[in-house]
Amino acid sequence: MNIPRRIVLGIDGSASARRAVEFVARLAPARGGQVRCVTVLEPTPVPSMPLVPASLRAVVVGQARALDQARATRARRSLRAKVARLRRAGWRASEEIRWGMPLPGLLDAVKRMRADLLALGARGAGGRTTRALLGSVADGAVKRASVSVLIVK
Repeated sequence: MNIPRRIVLGIDGSASARRAVEFVARLAPARGGQVRCVTVLEPTPVPSMPLVPASLRAVVVGQARALDQARATRARRSLRAKVARLRRAGWRASEEIRWGMPLPGLLDAVKRMRADLLALGARGAGGRTTRALLGSVADGAVKRASVSVLIVK
């Protein structure tokens, strides 16, 4: 197996994602090795409110946008720390925040970067599933990714 040159590293704030960063940081970078740290944030859902006055709907939408901005700010801060760690380890590292569903967002990042490897933690920060070994994003990545997938516990 060749050493991966281009890695997409899924970051969601979970402990296993932090371990994935440390795992990749310990790998010897291939010549020109790049890591793109990607966080995919799901927008805060705003319910349909056809009977609510427009002024109140605007307040709810504004609050949802403010929540999303705060989440993006926290994610950006976290990504910058991960990128700095990877750079200290010798990788050319960058960050990216995407909006949407996590699995399709990560798979699209792999495609756009033409990555050799997708790395992510075994269990995400969501905790909505009761899977025994893998979270839903890790499980979906193993099944659907067009490249090798590294799952870190």
